[in-house]
Amino acid sequence: MSGLWRLVVLVLALLLPPDAVAQAFPVDRPMRVVFLNALPPGNPWRDNVLGNLRAAANDLHIELTILTVGHWPGEVLERAREVMSGPGRPDYLLLTMHRGIGARLLELSRREKVPVFVINSGLLPADAGRLGGPRGHFPLWLGQMMPDEALAGRTLARLLLEASTRGRPPRASVRLVALEGRLEDASGLGRSEGLLQAVDAWEGAELLQKVSASWAMDAALRKAELLLLRYPGLQVIWAANDNMALGALRAVEASGRRPGQDVVLGGMDWTPEALRAVHEGRMVASLGGHFLEGAWALVLLYDHHHGRDFASEGLDWRTSLLPVSRANVDAVRAWLGEEDWEAIDFRAFSKVANPSLTHYDFSLRALFLQRHRRFPGLLLESYGFTRPLPSERRP
Repeated sequence: MSGLWRLVVLVLALLLPPDAVAQAFPVDRPMRVVFLNALPPGNPWRDNVLGNLRAAANDLHIELTILTVGHWPGEVLERAREVMSGPGRPDYLLLTMHRGIGARLLELSRREKVPVFVINSGLLPADAGRLGGPRGHFPLWLGQMMPDEALAGRTLARLLLEASTRGRPPRASVRLVALEGRLEDASGLGRSEGLLQAVDAWEGAELLQKVSASWAMDAALRKAELLLLRYPGLQVIWAANDNMALGALRAVEASGRRPGQDVVLGGMDWTPEALRAVHEGRMVASLGGHFLEGAWALVLLYDHHHGRDFASEGLDWRTSLLPVSRANVDAVRAWLGEEDWEAIDFRAFSKVANPSLTHYDFSLRALFLQRHRRFPGLLLESYGFTRPLPSERRP
């Protein structure tokens, strides 16, 4: 630096506030991302989400802050406001939407001029119909990545109906109950929608009752006990997540019935206890893989930040959850049991880090290949992938 520039910097440092000096002479720094962690505690699935987020941030040299903000609307909104308006605010905000506050979070993002990316759970259907998707009504809503909830709910229901009627005459009657998630969450509504689609399409299926257990094991245990008393002939318990399926499993065993034989059950999330129950035949299936969505979102934001916008492929992404049954559970359990997320090279999925990449391959198969493992099952073309919705593709 010349003597003249040193004098200019000295004068500016004396006359301007520190923030103004930083803006006049920006320094090279890693991109900053804050994840507002409103995911319910007490679920091992959340630990996998956070572990993969940290691993991806390390690989991409992203300065990641994970703020646990609770699950109550007022608390989440207040913490989001503090993050967006306070000193050192992030380049991007990563968040989930629960209890109907999605529109208010997006409005806050627009007012504070902080770009956001949504994962796992998005706008309620009524809000989505009114506000549209990313980069429309809210231009700084850069994108979203969520499970295909209806497909997941439908797939789980079909697997349970098939298991319950195997070896019985065609169109045999089957009676089921459902343990739903929070109905203030788009994820809970979407999974229940898929359940109803499967029941309507399955001749002989009778949905006796569906009740919300709010994603919680204890609530599911209590409600399953009552359902088993009310409907002694029920054969299937569909649960919108593994926590609730495991609560129902305990209720079935306490009632003297045999899970997997007298009553079949299934859930979602690939939690260790649920996969063990699948391995033992006490649960039919658990659907999962969506814990990677936060890591995939960081890859997209990294590319966006460095001038390669993921809008060329899509803004609205959906993950097809992979069903794990006794046929493929051992391979998945071995992979998850390592919990070595740092061993994944997330830079390998970035177009900026790999200029020859022409499209994003956000698939479980790609991860298994990276670790030189054989991908389990014959469902490669239908499940285990995260893809942009066709209607949102960009030229």
